[in-house]
Amino acid sequence: MSALAELRQHSDVASLKSALHRLCGEFGRIARLDILTAIHEGTTQAICFLRMERPENEQQLMKSLGVGRFGGEVVFVLNLDAPEKAEDDGPSSQWAESDFFV
Repeated sequence: MSALAELRQHSDVASLKSALHRLCGEFGRIARLDILTAIHEGTTQAICFLRMERPENEQQLMKSLGVGRFGGEVVFVLNLDAPEKAEDDGPSSQWAESDFFV
C-alpha cells in the first residue's frame, strides 16, 4: 500500500495528523502542518499544508506521496472516512459563483 493510500485510511484529523508526523519523520522534521477540513459533494476532506525543515526533505516527501506544491507549501487533499453525522454542523466550504469578470 502506498504512503498516500495509508493516509486515506484515517477518519479524523487527529489520527491523520499523528500519521503524518510518523510518515514525515522518515524524511526529517516538520516545520509546519496545517490541516483544514471541508465538505465537498457530501464527502469530508482534509486539505493538508505541510512544510518540512529542509527543502530537500520536502522533495523526498513529495516524491514518496506523489504530490506537489502550492504557494510554496506541500499540499494534498484526502477524503476522510468519517461517518455521516445526524445533525448539520453548519455551512461547508463551497465555490461561490461570480459574474464579476463577465
